[in-house]
Order: sequence, then C-alpha cells, then structure tokens
Amino acid sequence: MKKLSYFISFVLIAAFLLVVGIAVHDVFFPDDQLLLSAILNGSSSREPSSDCDGIDVSHHQGLIDWEAVSATKVQFVFLKATEGSTHVDRRFARNLRGARRVGIPVGAYHFLNAKSTIASQFANFYEHASPSELDLLPVVDVEWSGVRGWSSQQLQDSLSLFVRLVEEYYGCQPLIYADEKFFYRHLKGHFDSYPLFIARYQKQQPQLPFARRYYLWQSSEKGHVAGISGHVDLDMFTPGTTIDDIRGPHPVPPQ
Repeated sequence: MKKLSYFISFVLIAAFLLVVGIAVHDVFFPDDQLLLSAILNGSSSREPSSDCDGIDVSHHQGLIDWEAVSATKVQFVFLKATEGSTHVDRRFARNLRGARRVGIPVGAYHFLNAKSTIASQFANFYEHASPSELDLLPVVDVEWSGVRGWSSQQLQDSLSLFVRLVEEYYGCQPLIYADEKFFYRHLKGHFDSYPLFIARYQKQQPQLPFARRYYLWQSSEKGHVAGISGHVDLDMFTPGTTIDDIRGPHPVPPQ
C-alpha cells in the first residue's frame, strides 16, 4: 500500500508541475500555444481547407498558425490594419510578423468610415501599414456599415481623396474593395479603371465587363483554412490574374 501511495503522490506532483510549467511557458512564450493546440487537437483547424487563392483576416480570426496556413494553397493574405482615424486592428502587427516569417505575400487594408476626415484616416493607415513591409497593393475597404451617412457624392469625393493619398505616398493605386451591389450602386462609372476587389458570396464570379483591372473576387466569408479556427474570407483571382498583378512597389518614404 505504501508503494502505491508513493506512486500516486508522485503522479499528482508530476501533474501539478506540468500544469504550472505550461502556465509559465504560455506567459513567456505565447506563440507556442498554437503548437500545443495542434498537438492536443491534432490540428489547429479541423475543417478541410476551402478552395481559394488567398485570404483576408483580422482579429476576428484569433490566433493564426501561419506555418499551417503556408502549407495550404494560399498564395497571399490581406490583413486588416486600420479603421477610421484611430483604430488599429489588435492582431495586425502579430499577423504581419507571422505571415512574413513563413513567406506568404502580405498586404494590408484600411476600413473606410464616415466618422473622421480622410486625411486623418490615411495618416492612421500610413503610420501602421508601412510600404516597406508590404508585398501587395494596399486596399481600401468600402462597405455600407462604414460609410453610412454619406451621400453617394460624399463617398465618391472621400474615396477619391484617399486613393490620391495612397498614390502619392505608396507610389501605386490601391485595390478598391466593395460588395458587388454596393459598387454598382455607388462607385460604378467613377472608379472603373482602378484595381478592383469585389465581394459576392455565390458560386458564380461577378461580371464587371466595364472594369479594366478587376483582379480579385471574394467568394465566401465562411471558408475554412488549415491554421485558422472558425470562418475566414476566401479570395480568388479573376481569369488571367496572377500574384504579380497585385504586387505593390516599394517607394522611398517621402522626406
């Protein structure tokens, strides 16, 4: 009985030390939580990866296992960087480091809103999404939830100013992201010549015969990719588009 008692005590002490060790490790090495999760669960994403060329993510996707993402067919990723004049996505810096570390071409997007000036919004984006750290064209995300309150004319004027600032400071035209119906209603005829990134959550790709550089189609907001828990936006190249079409230049920062 004494031997059994000693053995049980040993097991309990060992289990206690293991729990304490994991807790301490998580404090000082938080990135390795992903590895522990993969070991315990078999994978950091139990759903099979959806068919896509790229993804876009924000803090909503939580901790991302970029090593696992890099093992899929994902060719690029766009990260939410900023929104309005002060908000910075809390996962942006971490996601930027993670994607670059595994060699996935990375871009950043700004979520436009009607609550602050365009100059202050652009300053927020430029401060955090440095051209020297991005591989892809910058993106301006235009959605009704963000620009509600503006008339179509106000939206067009505001977007035109943001685009001009991107051209001046990044040395390229940004991708303009919008839902298909929103684009047709508010932007068609004014931004047709810009690189376009259009959302439509159906099996058929939206058709924009008037667009000169319609590069990307966001085909789903409920995709699954290994390394990401839960849903993620899926992006597809339009016919004839390659990663080279959405790569951005690296201009010298203005003095």
